Amino acid sequence: MSDFWGSNKYGFKSNENEEWFEVHSDAVTNTTPGSMVHVKIDTTPICPNMTDKEFREVARRLLKWAAAAVDRRLADLSRYDSATKERMQYWFNRSDETTRQYLISGFTRHAAALKSLMPTSLVRSDPKLDRMLGCVPNMNNVEREAAHVCGPNTKRRLVSIGMKFCDGLRDQNMFGDSRLSTLIHEVTHFTDTFGSTDARYGLDPVSAGWGRNNPDQALRNADTLTGYIIYGEPLFAG
Repeated sequence: MSDFWGSNKYGFKSNENEEWFEVHSDAVTNTTPGSMVHVKIDTTPICPNMTDKEFREVARRLLKWAAAAVDRRLADLSRYDSATKERMQYWFNRSDETTRQYLISGFTRHAAALKSLMPTSLVRSDPKLDRMLGCVPNMNNVEREAAHVCGPNTKRRLVSIGMKFCDGLRDQNMFGDSRLSTLIHEVTHFTDTFGSTDARYGLDPVSAGWGRNNPDQALRNADTLTGYIIYGEPLFAG
């Protein structure tokens, strides 16, 4: 495509703020032999309660906040002061140098992965997409799933968005699950960040207690890692 994110030689708008995209840049009629392009377009929105343009605006905001939250914690780990050790102890029952280096390494990779995502990296959940990416779709509780990723999909890094993300979560929540926590959670699942598991779901008042009682699992558990990043932190402005 020619200048996909700007405009093409015909002057059509084709940026991600529009509700349509350029699908062919070299022909606009069928008068040139062999130039016909047949395109099947699925116009189902990612979230039924908002247009895809509105969804991309939400996604852009959340991705910016998520990156800032991880960078903030990495700065804490770099300082390694008493407050940092206390937070590590609270979530993982450990504040030793080995654990600090593990978290620095993992969240440095996590931050890089987050910053590589664009609003268009968040897509409508589709079992066919999971299979195409090499993962087996989880068909349990599909209607109330917030999101999922195919962990080995470290090249395209798509985040599949479920119905709970659309209509069951706020953008932010200091003491519970949110769209923001969901994005941070899902990126921990990529095999080149933490390759995390879901031994214990949910951000709630007892989630840190579970982490302290199960520190080995907590250091690989998506929601414990997520809680360490944002639980109890002030909300981002606008």
